[in-house]
Amino acid sequence: AAERVPQLDRNCLALAEQLRRHPLVDQVLHPSDCPNFQALMRPGAGHGCLLSFTLKEDEATVERVYDALRVSKGPSLGTQFTLTCPYTQLAHYDELAWAARCGVPSHLLRVSVGLEDPKDLWQRFELALEA
Repeated sequence: AAERVPQLDRNCLALAEQLRRHPLVDQVLHPSDCPNFQALMRPGAGHGCLLSFTLKEDEATVERVYDALRVSKGPSLGTQFTLTCPYTQLAHYDELAWAARCGVPSHLLRVSVGLEDPKDLWQRFELALEA
């Protein structure tokens, strides 16, 4: 775990930076951008392996990207392999209007980044975004 956690942290940050540069991506939510997270972060700690993102396009595009994404699908985190899920749909299916009022869109995708090679992982996301 002592070696794995920093690698997960680096891989997640690398994916967040790549997603931010993609023209189809509207917003990337990563702990490095959160002042509250920064205030509570222990010295020398990382940001973790989770990020979320939204796309500029409609929900049909989100579904297409999600379906084309060649990673495991599921709501877990911290695995050796990357997982993606439509978090708001899973966690708040009966409360989508409430989630939207709280600023959480129904089409948000959550990613738990794994230990894959960052270049390989980005290629998978890039192919899905271009699908």
